[in-house]
Amino acid sequence: MRILIATGIFPPDIGGPALYSQKLAEEFSRKGIAVKVVTYGKACPPAGLAGVSRWWPIGLRQLIYFLKVLARAKNSDAILAFDSLGAGLPAVLAGKILRKKVVIRLGGDFLWEKFVESGSGKVTIAEFYQKQSHQNFLLTRFLIVFTLRQASLVAFTTEFQKNLFVSHYGLNPNKISVISNVFEKGGGKPPVYGNNPKIILWAGRFLKLKNLDFLLKVFKRLLAYDQNLILELVGEGPELRNLQLITNNLKLRDNVKFIGNLSEAALKERINNSYFCILPSLSEVSPNFALHCLGLNKPIILTEETGLKEQFPGLMYAGPQKEDSFFTAALRLLDKNVYDNYQKFISDIRYSKTWQDLAEEYLNLLK
Repeated sequence: MRILIATGIFPPDIGGPALYSQKLAEEFSRKGIAVKVVTYGKACPPAGLAGVSRWWPIGLRQLIYFLKVLARAKNSDAILAFDSLGAGLPAVLAGKILRKKVVIRLGGDFLWEKFVESGSGKVTIAEFYQKQSHQNFLLTRFLIVFTLRQASLVAFTTEFQKNLFVSHYGLNPNKISVISNVFEKGGGKPPVYGNNPKIILWAGRFLKLKNLDFLLKVFKRLLAYDQNLILELVGEGPELRNLQLITNNLKLRDNVKFIGNLSEAALKERINNSYFCILPSLSEVSPNFALHCLGLNKPIILTEETGLKEQFPGLMYAGPQKEDSFFTAALRLLDKNVYDNYQKFISDIRYSKTWQDLAEEYLNLLK
């Protein structure tokens, strides 16, 4: 079998599509499957990878991407795309021309993310659709609906997201699958209570939808109860400068540390060295950072607006627009008894899913 992977980002870029496209390409190759990859970004590619520079203007960039997908799809049996527009639309068009099977894996929501990042409002995914805000993106919404309906199959990572798209985009339930993300347990180290400072850890892209200005306010209140707390923010992104200014205005410079992007191994080491992790995003579909934390048996407080709530119902969830909700949850974890019980609960999670398992599931869809 020969598979073409179409993705918007690929390592060294950071993000779920980059990680999953790389890992699945590796797993497919181990099974003797010929894999080619097309992505955006400066190309210093290994064999089998084609890059389309982001320096090309919008429109021309997508045309070049489509032509590269079309050329490589000729000798492929199926296409696996990792978003709805940048990679998904060219993949679907190429698939239609060449009569190839196209599976689209969706782990995010393009319209909601665009709405929040444009400054139009800090709303959750559920609120975005309840208010019919997706109807404002006429052309983009049309292209997304066209792409998803023309795909051979759409794979979501959670029932949470699948239900939203079926309800608001009119997708055919018979052309939909739910494939959860990888979840590997092991390698976690329990914290030592006598150690200070106690590190609260967040990692991801510095975006408005990550709700980090909200987190800084919650952390400011926590310091009144424990001056030895440190908040580490790992990653990069367009909101970095704004968050640094907020940190200065809240007089938190001594207790908030901004750390750049880390490799997967380095991030896991940070998780192990943290006291607990926190993810206050307005919404998250199936966040890899949270799955890493749980896999290492690290306590975490999650936004209640997430698809992981269905998979892990006993975790600590808090309201991403209610400061008291996250503050109360974090304050509880400063109590040793509460912390111990929560840590034991996470350690007792027996569910596991490897990259090999995930590759098999996608191969079944692509055949």
